[in-house]
Parts: sequence; structure tokens; C-alpha cells
Amino acid sequence: MGFKEFIQHLGQKKREKKELARQIEDRVRIEEMIEQKRLSSNERELNRFLKEDREEEIKEALDVMRKTRRDDIAFGHNPLDVKNITNHTDWEVLKERNQFTGKGNMFMGQGASVMRNNPNLLKNNMRLLS
Repeated sequence: MGFKEFIQHLGQKKREKKELARQIEDRVRIEEMIEQKRLSSNERELNRFLKEDREEEIKEALDVMRKTRRDDIAFGHNPLDVKNITNHTDWEVLKERNQFTGKGNMFMGQGASVMRNNPNLLKNNMRLLS
């Protein structure tokens, strides 16, 4: 089976599914139409009002759920309530005193530097910082 036949086969399955779904929808629509014709006009009107009320209740409940979800996303996570790792930890390393406070910079005050006046760094006779 070549690539073209494979693609056509995929499209054929999709078309078959669409056709089956359309047939089922048609059958359901016809059954509902027959049921509506069997009802009296008063029953049809009552069912229509009940359906409208039910749809309104669903809409209101959905609005409440959307507002709750939106508020939860916007305000549910408060970073001030999260444990601070430096203050509330079981790790002893974070509770120790800083070992480097009060000590100078070990690189300051040294006259010699690896980069300064080293003829081997650049072979093109250019000097680095002097």
C-alpha cells in the first residue's frame, strides 16, 4: 500500500464516521419530532417552559462556577502564605551563621594577575591590561 492509498484510507474512515453520526442524528431528530406530535399543544408548551427554566438554572450555576474558578485562580495562591525556605526549614545549612561575613575579598590587593603582562596569552604582540 502506497502513501496515496494510505491517505485515502484515512480519509475514508473519517467520512464513514461522519456519515454514521449524521444518520444517528437524523434518527434521533425524527424520533423527537414524532414524540412532539403525540403530545397535546398544552403539553408541548409546558415542556418548552420547563426547558427554558432548566436552561436558565444551568446558566446561573455555570456563571457561579466560572466566577469561583476565576477567583480561585486569581486569589487562591497567596505567596505570603507559602513557607519561606530560609526561615522555616529543617536544613541546618540555612540556619548557620554566614561564614564569609567580615572577611575581605581575597582577590583585592594582589598586584600580580594571570592576565596582566603575560606574553604567552597573546602571540600577536598585543598586550593586555597594563
